[in-house]
Amino acid sequence: MIKDIMVRLDGTPADSLRLDAAKCIADTFDGQIIGLFLNPLPLPIVPDFDGPGAAQAAELLQLAKDVSDRIEADLTARLGELDYPAELRRFDVLPDEVVEVATREARSADTFVALRPNDELDDADRLVEGVLFGSGRHLLLVPQKQRAQSSFDHVIVAWNGSRESARALAEAMPYLHRARMVTVVVVDELPPVEMQATLGSDVIDHLRHHGIDARLRHVRRRDTGTAATLIAEAKREKADLIVMGGYGHSRLREWLLGGVTYELLHHAPVQLIVAH
Repeated sequence: MIKDIMVRLDGTPADSLRLDAAKCIADTFDGQIIGLFLNPLPLPIVPDFDGPGAAQAAELLQLAKDVSDRIEADLTARLGELDYPAELRRFDVLPDEVVEVATREARSADTFVALRPNDELDDADRLVEGVLFGSGRHLLLVPQKQRAQSSFDHVIVAWNGSRESARALAEAMPYLHRARMVTVVVVDELPPVEMQATLGSDVIDHLRHHGIDARLRHVRRRDTGTAATLIAEAKREKADLIVMGGYGHSRLREWLLGGVTYELLHHAPVQLIVAH
């Protein structure tokens, strides 16, 4: 069951997208929202502890504190207006501590909500990857500039038989129980041989044992890749959510050569549940 929904907040317009997604989860599971405000402290260079450099540094720190205090007050008020139990956790951290603190805090939640990584907004790959690899929890990632769906009616499970896809499936079980339709999608790179042709049938049985009536679809891999095939399938099926395992290959390989995780994290048209 999903009860503790942690959402990264930073006082920017992107908070509306993240909060909308968190509210959808809270609506679905009668959960509570935990806002995580990670306030990066400035790193002033102080050449002289007794000279003007020290005074300038102190002034810079005070200015940063005033700004962050206003953001905290605004976020606290915003969470107080929600129809769900909510709290705000603030941490003043050095810039290189943001990922570490987010990962630590996510371990005490059921899910961590963030924006899908991209080059424009603040939810960078480093934060998403840090929480994905270090928290032991799943992430729910929201597309940029797109409001979250109000329900999880049709869920697509990307299945390739890997440990990562099994972890994602286990983490997504509460969502699958609430979905009206669940489709397990296997992308075939070649005409299916016997083992490939039966891949996914055991998952359908497993879901049925949990009271989830899912269907299995084998789709031929497009020339543009597995990720593009899954994206096209999600659009064709009008899915609300994709469930996927994260990084079956090394992150470096995915970054250099491209990969399913990297492509979906950056280009999926719908919300993602990703686990490793």
